[in-house]
Amino acid sequence: MMRRIEVKAAAAAQNPHVPVASFEHWRSLALRAYDRVAVASLLKVVASGLWYVTAPPLGMPWFQLGGLLIFLAWLASLISGWRTGTSAGLLRRQLGIALRRRAT
Repeated sequence: MMRRIEVKAAAAAQNPHVPVASFEHWRSLALRAYDRVAVASLLKVVASGLWYVTAPPLGMPWFQLGGLLIFLAWLASLISGWRTGTSAGLLRRQLGIALRRRAT
């Protein structure tokens, strides 16, 4: 798994064998995956909080159903982000993009 900071720090000049357009496409795909998961998690926290505060008068079955729908939407967003990140990783390997080595 690539870390966001590694993706942001990667430069096309470090991979001269990769066309710049392909490198930028990979980079935008990888960053989109991180952004999608981060935004989905933030929206889940906000939506869950608002639902918890505003929905209790609806009664138990509707309150639980709303919470379940918020959870399922969040889960779908996480899966979408995971798929995008997996596609970005596959593209990175196909293009031969090398990231900087991590300090051990």
